[in-house]
Amino acid sequence: MHNQVLQQPQTNSAPARKSRRNTWLKYGGTAIGAFVLGIAAGSSSGSGATTAADASPVTVHEPAQTVYETAAAAPAETVTVTESAAPATTQDGSSIPGDGTFQVGVDVQPGTYISTAPDSGNCYWARLSGSDGFDNIIDNSNSSGQSLVTVKATDKFFESRGCNAWTKR
Repeated sequence: MHNQVLQQPQTNSAPARKSRRNTWLKYGGTAIGAFVLGIAAGSSSGSGATTAADASPVTVHEPAQTVYETAAAAPAETVTVTESAAPATTQDGSSIPGDGTFQVGVDVQPGTYISTAPDSGNCYWARLSGSDGFDNIIDNSNSSGQSLVTVKATDKFFESRGCNAWTKR
C-alpha cells in the first residue's frame, strides 16, 4: 500500500484582503443606525413618562388681530374749469353770483333768494355774523337740488360755494 499524500498546490499570493465594499457597508450601516437611534432618542420627551394627573390644562389668551384693508383709489378724473370774473351784484340787489362771500347791505341786500340745482353737484351756503371763523355761522346748508335762503338785515355776510347764481324772489 502506498501512502500517497495529496498536497494542495501552493500559491505565492498573500492572504486575501477583505473587500472595501464590505467595509463601507459595515461601517456605513453602523453610522446610519446610530443616527436613527439618536433622532429617536432626541424626539422623546426625556423627562420620563407623564401621566394624565401630572398634566394641567393651560389656557392661552391671544388678542384678536386687526386687519386693515385699503382699496386702491380710482384715478382722479381730469376736469378743466374756465373761470371768468364773477358778475357783480345788480344795482337793485336782485341777484347774487354763485360763489363768494358777500357783505350784507353792501354786496347783498336782505331778502329771500333762490338758486337752481348746482352744476357742481353740491351747493353750500352760510349766513354769517362775521367773517373770521366757524363761530360766526348763523345758519348754513348743503344741497344737491334747488336752494332757498333768507338773508336777514342782521346778518353781516352771506357765503356761497358751488351754487348757481341766486335770484331774489
